[in-house]
Amino acid sequence: MNVPVELLVRRHARSRWNAERRIQGQAAAPGLTTDGTAESRAWARTLSPADGIRTVWSSSAARSIETATPAAHRLGARLRSNPVLDEVGAGRLEGLTHDEAARSHPDCHRVWTARGDLDAIPGAETGDALQARALAFLAIAASPSGAAVHGTRQLAVTHAAFLRSLVNTAERRERTWPVPIRHIDLHRLTDPWARLDPTELGAPWRPAVHRVDTGPHGTYLVKVLVAPDGAADLDRHRARHDAVAAATGAPALLATAPRPGGGAVTVRRHLPGSTVPHRIGPAAEWQLHAFYRRFSERVAAVFDTGARSSLPSLRERVDAVLAGPATEASGALRTLAAGRGVAELLADRSTVADFDLHRDNTLRTATGLTQIDFDGLCTGPRQWAGACALVGASALYPAPADGHNRPHTHLLAGDTADQRELHLLVEIRLLLGLSFFLTGARVHGGQAAAGYADLYRRALAAHRPLAGRRPETAVA
Repeated sequence: MNVPVELLVRRHARSRWNAERRIQGQAAAPGLTTDGTAESRAWARTLSPADGIRTVWSSSAARSIETATPAAHRLGARLRSNPVLDEVGAGRLEGLTHDEAARSHPDCHRVWTARGDLDAIPGAETGDALQARALAFLAIAASPSGAAVHGTRQLAVTHAAFLRSLVNTAERRERTWPVPIRHIDLHRLTDPWARLDPTELGAPWRPAVHRVDTGPHGTYLVKVLVAPDGAADLDRHRARHDAVAAATGAPALLATAPRPGGGAVTVRRHLPGSTVPHRIGPAAEWQLHAFYRRFSERVAAVFDTGARSSLPSLRERVDAVLAGPATEASGALRTLAAGRGVAELLADRSTVADFDLHRDNTLRTATGLTQIDFDGLCTGPRQWAGACALVGASALYPAPADGHNRPHTHLLAGDTADQRELHLLVEIRLLLGLSFFLTGARVHGGQAAAGYADLYRRALAAHRPLAGRRPETAVA
C-alpha cells in the first residue's frame, strides 16, 4: 500500500531584484537581500528533523537555493536543486524594472501584471510549457517511485508563477487561479500525483508513460526515461526531439526535467487517436510505408554530419547485443556480422533512422498519421532508414488474408546489390528486436513479452526465403 505524499511548497525569500521591483523570470539574477537571508534563516528555525522531511527541493536560481539551504541544514535533509522548479520565463521583460517594462513594452507588462499565461509575450514561456513542468516535478517527487527515493514528506522552494501553476495543477483548477504567493506563504499538497489519477499506458518493459488529465487544460503525456543522463545529454535530447518534431509535424515536447540519480521526465500534449493495428491489408501497408519513408527523409535532413555523431550507431546497437547474454538472436547476429563487408556496412553512418518506427508508435488521428515516439534515433548506412520503414510497415507483421504483394515482399524481391544489402539490414533490424524481448526486464513481462518475441521469430522465418525471389508488380 502506498503512503500518501505530503509536499510543502513555498516561494523563495525576498531577493535583491524583488527589492528593485525588477522582473526576474529565468534571468541570472542575484540572490537574497539581507532581510531575505534573515527571513530564510528564521523560517528554517521553525522546522524540525522530527517533521520527517527527507528532501528539500529548490530551483536552480540563487534566490531559491539560498532560501532552501538553511531549511535543509536544519532538517538534516538532502537539498536537490532542479531547473524544473525555475520561475516562468518572462521573455523580453526579464531584467527590466516594472517602470521600464511599462514604458517600453506596455502590452506585455499588462500581461505580466495580470498574472495569467504569458503566451502573448515574445520569448516568454507558454502556459502549456509551465504546466508541463509542474507535471514533470510531481512525477519526479510525488509519484510512488519518487516517494520511494525522496520520502513521503518533502519541501520545495520555488517562485511565484511556478508555485501558482503547481498548486492549481495539483488541485485540477484553472492554472492561473489566484493563489497566495507572498514570500511567507506555505502550501501543503496532499498526494498531488495520485490525486491527478494518472493512467499508465503501454507495456511494462517500456519506459513508464502516464496520461494525465489536468481538468481545465486538458490531457498531457508524462514519460519517464532511463536516459538521457546529465544536463548536457538532456539538452541534446530535447534539441533532437524539437528538430524532428518541427520537421515531421510530430508532437513537440513541452518540458524536460532531469531526475536525481539519472534519467529524465518528458511531457507533451496527449494526442487523441489510435495506434495502427498489427493486422491491416496490403493497400494500408503501402500507405504506411509511404508515411514512414517521408518521415525518415525529413528526419535524416535534420541531422548534419556533426549532429549524427551524437547519436548511437547501428554498429553500437549490434555490438551491445553481441556483448550481452547468448541468445538465438545474438548468435544469428554474430554470424551475420562476420560476413564479408558487413563490418564496413555496420560502421557506415550515412543516414539517421528511427529504430522504433513501427505500428505501436504510429497514431491515426483526425488529421492523419503521426509518429508519437522517436527516442530510438540511430545512425546507419544509406538504406538503414528504408529497412526500418519496411520492418514497421510490413515485414514484422503477420500476412493478411490477401497478403500477396506487400511492401517488403515486393521491394526485397530480386538479387541486385542494393536488394541484398536491404535484405540484410531488415534481418539485422528484426534480430535486434528479437534480442530486446529475449533479454533484460522484458523476459519477466509475461505473455505479452513472449508474444512479441514470437512475432519477431515468425517475421524472421518468413523473411529469410525472400532473397533472390522474382519481383512482382506492386499494388501501391
